[in-house]
Amino acid sequence: MTTLIVLGALLGAAVAWLGVNLSPRGPSVAQALDAVRRPPVPPPVGVHRARQALAAPLYQLRLPRAQTLRDLAVADRDPTTFLATQLGLTVLGLLAPAATVAGLNLMGAGVGWHVPLGIGVLLAAGGYVTAEASVRDDAEKRRLLMRYTIAALLDVIPTSLAAGAGIEQAMTSTSRNASGWAAHRIRDTLAHARDNHQPIAEALRDLGEQTGVVELEQLAGSLHLAAGEGSRIREALIRRSESLTDRLTADLEARAESATERMSLPLMALTGLFLLALIYPALAAFQP
Repeated sequence: MTTLIVLGALLGAAVAWLGVNLSPRGPSVAQALDAVRRPPVPPPVGVHRARQALAAPLYQLRLPRAQTLRDLAVADRDPTTFLATQLGLTVLGLLAPAATVAGLNLMGAGVGWHVPLGIGVLLAAGGYVTAEASVRDDAEKRRLLMRYTIAALLDVIPTSLAAGAGIEQAMTSTSRNASGWAAHRIRDTLAHARDNHQPIAEALRDLGEQTGVVELEQLAGSLHLAAGEGSRIREALIRRSESLTDRLTADLEARAESATERMSLPLMALTGLFLLALIYPALAAFQP
């Protein structure tokens, strides 16, 4: 009974906290002065407001982490939505076993609370880690796509350079023929560098730092070292293309071997069960 009272008090406190954060508030003096200078941003409503209310205390705890923020930017996911989802999974994992046991005890089952609370803590930690792992996996898929796109572009750019095109023209025209998220980011980066009179090497280095793709930074370094000489740039890009292709090939082989090993475990388990089914009748009929 005491546990039910504690759970009810926690639930009431959570509802009161949500009510306070979701209730409309008047603008501060700074916000009022800022509204005079420029049109105010429409306040969030509905589900977006609820997500902001859930994510506000997590922002104060310096969440999400820097690496997670970088992964969210690569995956084009909103940090507020991510934090609200992560908090929801954590709370759901924490309360689900306790709620189940509370329902069983109301029906007279008499189940203890120690094991459900421990399971709830484990499920809460699992929900927290699962949310971050999902973002990390999406970001790594996009980083791998960026590496493949760079390798494809580096196979074509030296040919354009040999035909007399400049490095900026060759990279721009080649990226226009590519499709996908990575090619779109490269085109936007090149267009931004052209409009702001920024060197291509510096723009690619910034993109590599933003996305966490080391190959972009290495490509920027090669362009910087070979700047001003067409033949040196072409040779540097050819060497970079060969190096990146070898690396991607080795990565594909490693992934294939890992997938083969993961597939062998279920096959071994099925084989063991099949053999056990074959010899079980003989063992059951054996009487010493």
